[in-house]
Amino acid sequence: MGLLIPGEYPGTWPGTPESMGGLARLRVVVLGAGFAGMNAAHALRGTDAAVIVLDKNNYHTFQPLLYQVSTGYLAAEEVGAALRTIFRRQSNVTVRMGTVVSVHWADRTLYLRDGSAVEFDYLILAAGAETNYFGIAGMAEHSWPLYTLDDAVRLRMHLLNRLEEAAASPDHASELVTAVVVGGGPTGVETAGALASMGQELVGPATALRVTLVEAGPRLLAAFSPGSSQRALEDLRRRGVEVRLRETVNSADAGGVTLADRHRIETDTVIWAAGVQANPLGAAFGLEVDRHGRILVDPQLRVPGHPNVFAAGDIAVTTPAHGAAPPMLASAAIQTGRHAGEQVSRLIAGTPLRPFRYHDKGIMAVLGRGDAVAELPLRPPAGGTSRYPLRFGGLPAWLLWLGVHIVYLIGFRNRIKVLVDWGWSYFTSRGAGAILVHPPGTQQRTS
Repeated sequence: MGLLIPGEYPGTWPGTPESMGGLARLRVVVLGAGFAGMNAAHALRGTDAAVIVLDKNNYHTFQPLLYQVSTGYLAAEEVGAALRTIFRRQSNVTVRMGTVVSVHWADRTLYLRDGSAVEFDYLILAAGAETNYFGIAGMAEHSWPLYTLDDAVRLRMHLLNRLEEAAASPDHASELVTAVVVGGGPTGVETAGALASMGQELVGPATALRVTLVEAGPRLLAAFSPGSSQRALEDLRRRGVEVRLRETVNSADAGGVTLADRHRIETDTVIWAAGVQANPLGAAFGLEVDRHGRILVDPQLRVPGHPNVFAAGDIAVTTPAHGAAPPMLASAAIQTGRHAGEQVSRLIAGTPLRPFRYHDKGIMAVLGRGDAVAELPLRPPAGGTSRYPLRFGGLPAWLLWLGVHIVYLIGFRNRIKVLVDWGWSYFTSRGAGAILVHPPGTQQRTS
């Protein structure tokens, strides 16, 4: 069985009965500390159980803002929060970094790469997703993904290096830095919009950054209404982004990408924003998964055949018989994670489980400074069929997007810091994370 969660922390498991004052408490392991795992652990506050949060990192990442880290407008620490800080007031939580290599269901034990074992009475699987390249030749080796904080920092260093090299060129006025963004969903649109102004704002007005956005579908933001999609298209083109619709990438190499129509774009900066897939943990654990690798769970989010195991977030999906699955969005991960934690609390308390109900919060995408599109699921008028009848854009949508992201950022300090930096960036056109440093390993692409 391969590695499921890379990274490790030496030492023995701290959540032993002895470390809990000699009392043999029930052990609840939350595997993954993304939106789902973090909210599952929070839902276990006040439960008389020892909760172990096990993740490959010792921090939580606010993924919706990774593109702002990669383009230099936010520093890495503004979208990451240390897990021990997050849970410092939750005395029943222990944080551990670890690499899971196998599970023994009969013994309820997870085995880690460092040779230690973590026993559990209840297990919540919330390991999230990973980048999906859809088998495109060379894409995994030659593109820059944008799914983890490490991804965002590496991409930022690469972009800043390329911009500085262009600025130092004797003929820098004609020196072009080219970036290709693959994928026209919210991540791709937001990244392309930020890249369009990155060169001039962070390096200088004479430095040009040419941005091309490639989308296989007929329009951008496919989950949005056609009106919002058209607004995004017009906005990006007004900012100088070349948008190529109905185009697919056939292959990528060290010198650029080749499209299906054989059109060639020369670049060493291919940013992958076209999709993710569930963490392969479910299949590796021998659980039933769908064609996307997501663990099939019942309406209570419980894994069939394992009454003490729940799954939440991007790694889980309800069976088709129980209605449409929640989308792979942060809001769905938050809701399923919280529900899974509450379910374990109910089992411990001996109360009945409850089926999960997803509450659609709407969709938003930022197009640039002071501009966004938003669609909200308010009750439609009589005879209306739209899932999102309230649609608007411009500054009001951007302010709503800003407020939602500030509210969901982890930690009061992070909220204030990001708000100040965003305000500074808005009024001065300067980013907060454009310092060029070279930590070990960041100058080489690692896919």
